[in-house]
Amino acid sequence: MTREHEHTLNVWLAEELKNWGLDARAERIQAGNRRRIDVNVHVGNAMVVVEAEHGQSAAKQADAIRDADGRLTQGLALCAIAVCYPDDTTRETLPTAQLVWAVRDGLSSSPQWTAGSIERLASVIRLAPAQMGNPDAIASVLSDSLDLSVGRLSEAQKRLLGRALDLPQQTRNRRPVRNPWDAPAKRALLVVATAVMFHSRLDIHLKELRPEYDNRSNPPEPFRGDWPPESAIRCAESDAPITAFRDSWNLILALDYKPIFQTGRAALGACPPDPSFAEAIRDTARAALAVSQNIASQRHDLMGRIFHTVLDTARYDGSFYTTTPAATLLATLAITPDLCDWADPQAIARLRITDPACGTGTLLMAAAERIRDLAPRSRDDATLAAALIEQVFSGYDVNLTATHMAATTLGLLSPTTQFQNMKIWRTLLGVDEDDVAHLGSLEFLDRQPMLMPWPNGGSKVTHVNGDAAAAAAEPSDLVIMNPPFTQHDLRHQQFSVAERTKLTARENELFVNKPVHLSSNGNSFLILADYIVKSDSGTIASVLPMVTATNTSALDIRKHLASHYHIETIVASHDQERSYFSENTSIGEMLLVCRRWGPGKGRKPGTRVVNLARNPATPADAFSAANAIVEGRVESQGYGTVQDWPENRIAAGNWSAVQFLSPYLGENFVRLCQGAFFPVVALNGIADVGPHGVSTRMNFTRSGMPDAQGRTALWDHKAEVIQSMLVNTDSHITAKPAKEHLAERIWNQRGCLMLPERVRFNTDRLLSVRLNYRALGSAWMPCKPNAAPGIDTESIEKAACVYLNSSLGILTLLGIRSTRTLSYSYFSLDDLRNLPVPNFGDLGEAAVSSLVAAYDTYSESVMLTLPQMNDCPVRRALDAAVCAALGVDEETVATIRRQLAMEPSVTGKRYAGPAG
Repeated sequence: MTREHEHTLNVWLAEELKNWGLDARAERIQAGNRRRIDVNVHVGNAMVVVEAEHGQSAAKQADAIRDADGRLTQGLALCAIAVCYPDDTTRETLPTAQLVWAVRDGLSSSPQWTAGSIERLASVIRLAPAQMGNPDAIASVLSDSLDLSVGRLSEAQKRLLGRALDLPQQTRNRRPVRNPWDAPAKRALLVVATAVMFHSRLDIHLKELRPEYDNRSNPPEPFRGDWPPESAIRCAESDAPITAFRDSWNLILALDYKPIFQTGRAALGACPPDPSFAEAIRDTARAALAVSQNIASQRHDLMGRIFHTVLDTARYDGSFYTTTPAATLLATLAITPDLCDWADPQAIARLRITDPACGTGTLLMAAAERIRDLAPRSRDDATLAAALIEQVFSGYDVNLTATHMAATTLGLLSPTTQFQNMKIWRTLLGVDEDDVAHLGSLEFLDRQPMLMPWPNGGSKVTHVNGDAAAAAAEPSDLVIMNPPFTQHDLRHQQFSVAERTKLTARENELFVNKPVHLSSNGNSFLILADYIVKSDSGTIASVLPMVTATNTSALDIRKHLASHYHIETIVASHDQERSYFSENTSIGEMLLVCRRWGPGKGRKPGTRVVNLARNPATPADAFSAANAIVEGRVESQGYGTVQDWPENRIAAGNWSAVQFLSPYLGENFVRLCQGAFFPVVALNGIADVGPHGVSTRMNFTRSGMPDAQGRTALWDHKAEVIQSMLVNTDSHITAKPAKEHLAERIWNQRGCLMLPERVRFNTDRLLSVRLNYRALGSAWMPCKPNAAPGIDTESIEKAACVYLNSSLGILTLLGIRSTRTLSYSYFSLDDLRNLPVPNFGDLGEAAVSSLVAAYDTYSESVMLTLPQMNDCPVRRALDAAVCAALGVDEETVATIRRQLAMEPSVTGKRYAGPAG
């Protein structure tokens, strides 16, 4: 085709993109450089360029990538998209043509090509600003600037700032720390910074918001002053920045934005007038304005990145906020085209979407973008924006700074819209003045949560109920959330012992007879979501720890959800570079989408379990991944694998498909557990397992020298030491003071066969070892088999050690592990006690004797690491012995061994295929 025809295609493409709500223009000549851009699109304050080729051959794709990357190199855009039209594209076929494209953002990465319609391409372009710039870098700069501002303040000023926003002084393990008011003061200044950022975004719109005040007279009630308010830049450079910002924010509050500016105003009024305080506010404002001018200010995850960079609370409150790609992926899967009539603004306004742990608003913002995607012609409709903020979305959180930032994030949906009723609330987690414990939004299960007012700069904030509109949770079409997850021993550590006792008692009261294990509080939010969603058609979409799908402690909640919902989609990440869906965590996570399923809906379908080999790193890629999931193109697009898990497994609480990238391994793990290879029994049916390694650590001290009792333990699991099945203890242990009685009880549970408490699959060699004498473990747990007729316990120990180090044993242990991080997994006592194993006592003397012979032959042989299992001659010999003893097909086991050696959980690397 001629260049003229390609130009015509670009013109048509720009027209189609306009039809989907984008400000697109074709083949503009850039002034001064005469460089021609095929299509450019303005998205907010950012420009996205499209470089297109007619044809989809490898050569055409390379040309499009070259041109797109060239625009980045030339500095003409921060994001470019390479697009290829089909060879036979005409004006008539273009709207439905299957284009292919790759997003380029200046990073040196291989192009990821995606196929789809112009509608899909328009969605990708709209998401482009959300992946521009380096938010971590500017968040770090802002954090450093806030530290400098805090350094200008006296201890009295820091204390006043903290108290003005009802922020407690910092403690560590409930003990005072040095400079305890530094962190609260920094958090208060962050509130000022985010208010300044929003102020700067409003500046270009304020005049048009109230055009009747152009004559700078008769300003809006209840505040008096010239209209429009002074710009953020002029306030920052004023001789009196505090007064300037306060006056401007007083005026802006006439338009509402209460969560943003009332809280910021309280911080401004915290301290008496003082040059050092004024300079601290000026420096804070200048830093915020620098952020606003950075391209990364367009990103929806910016507030979350800033929050985590500036503040460090996740250890105690579990507030790991969702990444923007994960939010995009979850919202796209949860909010479907058939959810409502997207051409009807009234139908959209009737939707109810709730995030009961909204953090900085990332998931609500992703939901807004998804809705605007489905209703693109209403994208710039202020009425729709107001409906989303004032009617559709509700967000709750216990963190003042987070809710302030969530309001700011959502306000940026449409800065020109005058929001009168932004439904973002802070709920009380703690004990009120009447000594009553409150659990934030979880209180909806029993009563109205205690809603906290936005600080107003007065005296200490009184805990009072807020807006009556939140007296009961609205039945929601969708609850979308990333609930807080913390270890039981860390939860509520910021409170006193007396307060923690009351909060724990309230948890037990609120969740009595509920199918939830309170060892981790996150699953309690699934009960809350079940309560909030509409009884006939509600959807729950959540980010959850991977262990929710596998741990015995979460079995009841899995069964509960499966009985009331269609567990539609589970997404787990096996990408070693991105195994998580939340910021600032390396804990393995999953996404869950489940839809209410009641009588009359027929037979419940199975569940789509998606295991990602490549976790999308950008919103645009996440959008493409979501569509690949829906359309069944996960494998062909290179995102990962899909397993269709039958409803009866899901109903029984077996969600173990998340444990393996390889569907072959997932299916054979289930077959093994069902006894398809040989009869199996739970390990606790033939042996006593325990004590857990934590019991040893709590009651014994490790020592290099023996004591009077001569006690020893296998303390470590080091690959350079644990190289064969037969090992020696590595530590003397002695009872801790005042723990002698417990230590004696635990010592009486020692054993010879050891099972792992934790394993680094990418470096370790053994998943079971044996001592020639009984001892305790720290990274290990004793397993004490019961004797069987004609078979002594030593023989069963040796047979079990061989089996657990064979490929079938590794498969089973991988299948029941608690996946906190992909390659570093933990095993609870419940995990190991429920481990399916052969009933060695029923195998017969000949079979057990053959396994014992394999142990005796190879017990001191060095084994290769687990990633090398397919090349390990000892492992192959153990597999052969197990196959012979248990009557298992050797080819099946060999395939399992090869597949295991390629699993990202085992290799510690991204999946690289058979050659990897």
